Amino acid sequence: MSKKKEVLERRLARLESSLSKEQARTTQVMNNIGWGTGMRCTKCTPSFRKEDELKEKIRLVKTELAELN
Repeated sequence: MSKKKEVLERRLARLESSLSKEQARTTQVMNNIGWGTGMRCTKCTPSFRKEDELKEKIRLVKTELAELN
C-alpha cells in the first residue's frame, strides 16, 4: 500500500470521527432547545456549517482515494 493511500485512509477515519462528534454535539444542542423557544426566538436551530464542511472534506478525500485505486 502506498504511503499516500495510508495517509488518506487515516485522514478519512479522522474526518468521519469528527463528523460523528459534531453530529452528537448538534443533537445535544437541539435537545436543549425548549418547546417554547420557537415562539420567542427567531433563531431556534443550531448551525450546521461545521457538519457541511466535514461532509465536503470527506467527499474530497473519498474521490482522491478512488483516483488512487
